[in-house]
Amino acid sequence: MKAAREKAAEKERSVSLEKMIDEVAHEMRNPLTSIGGFTRKIYRRLPQGDPNREYIKMIIEDVARLENMIRQLIELKTMGVSHPEPSDINNIINDTVKSFKKELNDNDIEVKFELMDKAPVILLDSNRVITAIANLIKNAVEASDKPPKLINISTRTRDGNIEIVVSDTGKGIPEDKIKYIFDPLFTSKIYGPGLGLTFVKRIIQEHKGTISVESESGKGAAFTIRLPLKSPGVISDSLRVF
Repeated sequence: MKAAREKAAEKERSVSLEKMIDEVAHEMRNPLTSIGGFTRKIYRRLPQGDPNREYIKMIIEDVARLENMIRQLIELKTMGVSHPEPSDINNIINDTVKSFKKELNDNDIEVKFELMDKAPVILLDSNRVITAIANLIKNAVEASDKPPKLINISTRTRDGNIEIVVSDTGKGIPEDKIKYIFDPLFTSKIYGPGLGLTFVKRIIQEHKGTISVESESGKGAAFTIRLPLKSPGVISDSLRVF
């Protein structure tokens, strides 16, 4: 009964968030286009050396960030699993971590893997899942502000799901903030305003999976993705790719 109420509440919350996305995108897109266009025109007409150029440039950069956020809101509303393919989650994780090599080295962060042997191959939109895991790693990097700087990534099968856990030893998330962490544009002391975790949740939901987070302020955070094995997307052993 409790689970049913929580599911209904989550669905109502999702509907409300989608309505908010529509309203924000509609109300902000046209004014931002006008502001950005006129500001860029003013900037081009100001002579070199004019002290106002610096301030106008700041406005242009801020408008560009907002325009990008609107594009992300629209993409969030319309996104779906468009290119499912046979995928090994361990390979996806390894490829994603490789793209963070510079950031990890620059910040002296160690990554520890605990990946299962012979992960079941399932149909995934691999580019979407890479985006989801990359957002979790990016947040872990940003949260790792003091030694020991460690990111743990593990995979396993449990209760009919593949579980991917990305945890860190960083700042952690205050208890009163956790329930809002996947909301669009939510701001915390750990993560700035944005849509990264909202995208992660939507991507996982489109794969009929779930994502949860456990954290304690000052002691890091652990995000757990669960992707179902028993679904139309499961690949038989005869199609396993190594």
